[in-house]
Amino acid sequence: MSAAGARSRPIGASDAAALVEVTAPTGAGRHRTWVTVAVLFGVAVLAFVVTRSDLRQLRETARGVVPILLLLPAIATVGSYCTMARSYQGIAAAAGHPVPFGDMLRITIVANTANYLVAAGGLSGFALRMYLFVRRGLPAGSAVLVSLVQTLLTNLALLVFVIAGFVLLLASHALVGRDLLVAAVLLGAFSVGVLLTTLLIVRRGWRRRVLLLTTIFVHRVWRRIARRRAPRRLTLLRFQRNLNVGLDFLLDRPHEMLAPTAYIVLDWAFTLLVLYAAFVAIGHPVQMSYVIAGFAIGMFVSIVSLVPAGLGVLEGSMAAVFATLDVPLERAVVAVLIFRAAYYGLPLLASLVLARSTLRN
Repeated sequence: MSAAGARSRPIGASDAAALVEVTAPTGAGRHRTWVTVAVLFGVAVLAFVVTRSDLRQLRETARGVVPILLLLPAIATVGSYCTMARSYQGIAAAAGHPVPFGDMLRITIVANTANYLVAAGGLSGFALRMYLFVRRGLPAGSAVLVSLVQTLLTNLALLVFVIAGFVLLLASHALVGRDLLVAAVLLGAFSVGVLLTTLLIVRRGWRRRVLLLTTIFVHRVWRRIARRRAPRRLTLLRFQRNLNVGLDFLLDRPHEMLAPTAYIVLDWAFTLLVLYAAFVAIGHPVQMSYVIAGFAIGMFVSIVSLVPAGLGVLEGSMAAVFATLDVPLERAVVAVLIFRAAYYGLPLLASLVLARSTLRN
């Protein structure tokens, strides 16, 4: 299909047949014990990070925060969520189903903060977002597609930031011995991963075969490790098919994906500014290269940990990177906690206000 032809055809009922039907998210109770354990683990990690600091210097750093400067991380958080919503809006429009910006912003806030309460690699917010799209009249196929494409672009952009973070970490010459070797190996692994992902996206035949084989392999391993909790093979095959449809959508509409991709990059840039502004608020601004390194590695570790909102894991990994870069640990801890409050806390409060009306509408 040509790009022009793809642009004129909305994604609708015909595509929905190839994609999973969307219903209200359920089953949260089954994960309650796991979530509780994950939260307790995160709290323990956070407590460990705090106790490793000099508590007196930690209090002095906290007292030195300039209250008016705390508006800067808050403003950057607003910018992040607005650009995130615009990326979803652009992808929905490319699929032939425009959504008003106000509605998309509410959906973005409510669905994103769902991940802070129930972590499953972003899947809880993914399911809730699809449900809210369907409630607003999008066909099931489009609801899945918009969420999946934005998630793919966001994670690819994050991988690029992670690579940049490791490059900056190595260029700082702050690592020696085993730490230097580990960072170099991880940088190589992420770089190869991005290159292979790009190749698979472009080569459709290879991609379909690799995804199918990967799906079969994952299903077999999952059944051996946790047979009772393993999803049905059909469910994994549906997800693999959805992924193919989403990637084909990206390739068929390169020009229409430019604006959403730019908004996703801006979203990450605003998120970086939240962390940078947190250091400004404590009176200890650091180099942007340090911010990129700490942010990228911390965000990646928090996502793969599956701990709700990366609680403790985010703070610990970011603080460790900053300490490696000769930022005083106490200042790093306070700055990261401000980042936590601004980027996670403020949207969570907004979600509590917006959730009822968003779900009802």
